Amino acid sequence: MQLNPGHFNRFLNGLGQHTQWRAAIDCPCRNPHSGGADQACQICRGAGQAWSDPVAGIVALSGQKQQREWAAFGLWESGDLVVTIPSDSPIYALGEFDRVTFTDSSEPFSLTQVRGKSGPMAFPVLRLDRCVVRVTDAEGVMSLVDVDLPTLDASNQPVWAAGQGPDTLQTYSLSGRKYPEYYAYGNFPQDRAHHQGLDLPRKVILRRFDLFGRTR
Repeated sequence: MQLNPGHFNRFLNGLGQHTQWRAAIDCPCRNPHSGGADQACQICRGAGQAWSDPVAGIVALSGQKQQREWAAFGLWESGDLVVTIPSDSPIYALGEFDRVTFTDSSEPFSLTQVRGKSGPMAFPVLRLDRCVVRVTDAEGVMSLVDVDLPTLDASNQPVWAAGQGPDTLQTYSLSGRKYPEYYAYGNFPQDRAHHQGLDLPRKVILRRFDLFGRTR
């Protein structure tokens, strides 16, 4: 049987989704004896992994049959994806704990932060829609008040111009839309060894990045 990687790639690239891939590396903050991460590390924020700059690539979502097969192993978590990666995509080099962001779709988010205390946002943001704070009037009645939206700096930290936004150390709620983000779940110890080592598509499991560190 003769398999043609080029035919596979053209098919997958035609129906695939655009993504951003960030390769993982163990953060140097890890203790060389226990493997534990420094919870105060400003690079990995206690995750124990650091990630490279994003690289664009394409992956194709596998069908429900593959999803059911993965669930049959008993390792399935809600939100898991089975994806197929064409061999001409940079993401073909995907490894364990690498991050994959899907840039063709988005989903809503809402979270609370404390100005001047909370760190950068932990996910890629498409847009910010509202920023609200809680205020109490002279009669003790509480209400929500919209304040100026922040911008995000290079580290994904919300920032406001002087005199705008919440007060320092005030809790605020930020909502908008973010890109769905996943990480590669499982080991990838070697390249394919069958069919004379042809660069055939790879099928891998992606897990929601929200679960990183909780289901490893």
